[in-house]
Amino acid sequence: MTPAPATFETWLDQTFGRAVTGEGYPQFVEDDDPPEPVPDHLAVEYLTRLFEHPDEALRYYSDRQIACGLWELGPGDSHCVTNRDIPVEARERLTGSVETLFRDFFDKRCIPKLAHLDRDHTEPLNGICYMWWEVITWGWAGDDPDAERLAAKNLDVMEAVLRLPNPACKESALHGLGHLVRRSSRAQSIIEQFLSQTGSLDLDLERYARSALTGCIQ
Repeated sequence: MTPAPATFETWLDQTFGRAVTGEGYPQFVEDDDPPEPVPDHLAVEYLTRLFEHPDEALRYYSDRQIACGLWELGPGDSHCVTNRDIPVEARERLTGSVETLFRDFFDKRCIPKLAHLDRDHTEPLNGICYMWWEVITWGWAGDDPDAERLAAKNLDVMEAVLRLPNPACKESALHGLGHLVRRSSRAQSIIEQFLSQTGSLDLDLERYARSALTGCIQ
């Protein structure tokens, strides 16, 4: 008999409730202790619920546990957004829910500093915030009829995150945009608009934005 899929609460605990033994990813947890995957339709539902209500969902977990679980969504359940058997409305809502995750969680919980200048990488939430759009690589196949719609929503999110007050969030958005700028004129325009704030930008963040504009980003 096939076991029933994990409930949202069980999935949360499997993803974020493991013992964290290391100081940084991928040394957070033992290699033989991955979270159990759930079917794609449930992954879309669970991730959307998590991202839309992060404070409630993550209230029992430490920063390192949360960072570990978010890092592992990349090779894990986040691939569900590319499943064309799932209605595009649900996939688009999941993509857009990342804006809420940044606004209601990362903007409040990350230390207001730039991760690309932090050689010690001592802040676990800052690390996954900075690397978000490399970890959650939501690229849609060219033969997906909804690829353009979903990619546009992804850019909407980056643009909104770039307007958040925490420099860690701004840096994350620039990081994601920098990886898109060579194939997206809109990504380029978003960065140019950000740079047009003459005299009001932090110098290090301005330098980073200019690097993002060339696509030379890491």
